[in-house]
Amino acid sequence: MSKESSQNISHTMSKYFITNEGDRTLSSIINNILPNKTASLDFLVGYFYFSGIEELYKNLQDKKMRILVGLEMENDLQNLTHNFNAFVEKRKSSRLDIRLDNYESIVKLFTQTDHFESKKKLEAFKLYYEKIKNSTLEIRKTKDPSHAKMYIFSYKDEHTECGEIPGSVITGSSNLTYSGLVGQNEINVRFQDKAEYKEAMGIFERMWETAIVLADKDHVEEFEDKVIKHVWYEKIYSPYLLYLRVLYEYFKLDTSENIYTPHDITDGRFYNLKYQEDAVRMGIDTIKKHNGVIISDVVGLGKSIIASTIAHNLKLRTIIIAPPHLVPQWNEYRADFNFTANVFSRGKLDKALEFYLSRQSENSQWLIIADEAHNYRNEFTQDYDLLKKLCVGNKVMLLTATPFNNQPSDIYSMIKLFQIPTKSTLQTVDNLGQKFRELISSYKTLKKQHKNKIISKEEMKLSIDSIASQIRVIISPLIIRRSRLDLDGIPEYKEDLKKQDIKFSKVNPPELLDYELGDLRELYTYTLQRISRQGEDGKPVEIDDIQYEESGENEFKAARYKPVIYVLPEFEEKVKKTVENAGFEYNLFKGAQRNLAKFMRTLLVRRFESSQKAFMISLTNMLNNCNNIIYWAEKRGTVPIFKKGKLPDIEELYETTNDVIPETADTELEAAIEKLEARGMFEIKVEYLKPSFF
Repeated sequence: MSKESSQNISHTMSKYFITNEGDRTLSSIINNILPNKTASLDFLVGYFYFSGIEELYKNLQDKKMRILVGLEMENDLQNLTHNFNAFVEKRKSSRLDIRLDNYESIVKLFTQTDHFESKKKLEAFKLYYEKIKNSTLEIRKTKDPSHAKMYIFSYKDEHTECGEIPGSVITGSSNLTYSGLVGQNEINVRFQDKAEYKEAMGIFERMWETAIVLADKDHVEEFEDKVIKHVWYEKIYSPYLLYLRVLYEYFKLDTSENIYTPHDITDGRFYNLKYQEDAVRMGIDTIKKHNGVIISDVVGLGKSIIASTIAHNLKLRTIIIAPPHLVPQWNEYRADFNFTANVFSRGKLDKALEFYLSRQSENSQWLIIADEAHNYRNEFTQDYDLLKKLCVGNKVMLLTATPFNNQPSDIYSMIKLFQIPTKSTLQTVDNLGQKFRELISSYKTLKKQHKNKIISKEEMKLSIDSIASQIRVIISPLIIRRSRLDLDGIPEYKEDLKKQDIKFSKVNPPELLDYELGDLRELYTYTLQRISRQGEDGKPVEIDDIQYEESGENEFKAARYKPVIYVLPEFEEKVKKTVENAGFEYNLFKGAQRNLAKFMRTLLVRRFESSQKAFMISLTNMLNNCNNIIYWAEKRGTVPIFKKGKLPDIEELYETTNDVIPETADTELEAAIEKLEARGMFEIKVEYLKPSFF
């Protein structure tokens, strides 16, 4: 075929055929015919969707309209262009059944999809309803299936040219749908001859006479009873009903997906408890939506069972980080609940990360379970840094019974283990990072104002409670938390526990017991203040390092546990390099030393309150360690830092090397030091530290 012939065909197609290409769409042609010329419309189509009405509705208000639907519709509510589903079965013995199926499909479209939530779609439905009521719209279903498409436009008398052009006909491939009118390529042709118009009307009238009524004025009451009463169209609901709907949408559980329960997985060794099954469903759903979940049921409700059940259902390779005393228990759970997991003590996070990195493959996801996750609330620690690296790109489950007992920065740190603040999946806040920075700043300001006596303790507590409430709202989609009171107050859970004959012990509130110390009272108070300075409320006062450095000589500074804090400013870069060469991130290391000092202060208080013997043993050990540090400084001119073992007595080390030949003594000593360095020890020169350290 010549190029010229091809161009002629293309030109012919664009002139006489309506193909939905460019501006020449069936929708634009019909909308040009409708406003002035047309008195009435008769459409015969295979399919009728509301999306078709949406394209034309602005020009249909004063037009009389009859629609014949020729084919049955598929029941596919997920297809958002599916706006009219009149038929479910291929044949119906009753015309009423066909009409009722049509009503049901419209109700489903309203209640099970968001199709009518746009203004344009709602206005189209409003016109549809109004035209049925005022007799300007009738819809019928052809007696026999028909795939024909024919659009007949009957002109007003003043436009018929004395009856010579009574109307026009468009026929072709387009249905009365968005796709047929605009969205996809079609081929349609338009006729305006009188004979063609009359023949088309004759075909339409014959099919109309035998068709089944779907909608007309005679059936308006039926339509209102079966459709309008059951949808939200033009209804104003009471605030209470709206509240109930919000609760349903917010807390509903998807029970369509089958899950394995503890009873299923363990062959009956564990009960099926409704509150645990609900937590499993919520946990799986939250992990899928938000990449992680915080399970914070109070102690005794089975967080480990819930987590193990979720792990079994997710079928992901799993790493569990747990306190040392819970490692054996978790090994039992992974066997009982049959999921692939490796359990690591929280002191071996470096080994867990090493294990993961050696086995991970591209695009594979693991499940990371962190038990007692509140231990990782400080992001400026090495353990947190290791756990964060382990969690990146994986699904995360954090188990903790105390998520709200911490300050905002602690909670934010835990959330960041599975949420990216700048790309958060949470819909409860516009910007997760920005909001938490504001809350953290407000919290610090309140604490400072209280410390400086600008606000009272009650005012501070009231404001902090408000911050806590905001945090609860923000992270509520990530949290699963029930108390024993919840289980007792929810009838379904209470009945379930009753059937299983499970009862929780009633815990009475703690009772304050005062001990009379007699003559020892003054000494007791004095000693306690020397260990940890306390405020008027009896709680430890938070003192920064500089203040503590300059405080009284008789106070316990815990300097031995935080030498990096005492580094002179001019030597800080050198010390930073030493710390980083030892494999530690400098700021995390400083944070870890601060925390260790606080921990030792707390430990000493507890030992003091435990017994004289316990306190004496702890004091003796601390003094021996401090003296050892002083000996190191005198012998080697350094202060050693050794995180992974007991620091050897430097005098014993020198005495041991003195037993060898003098010429090799120094070599032996350095070899012993090198062995310690290989295990993670490093030294800071004495001249790098402030004199107050000693």
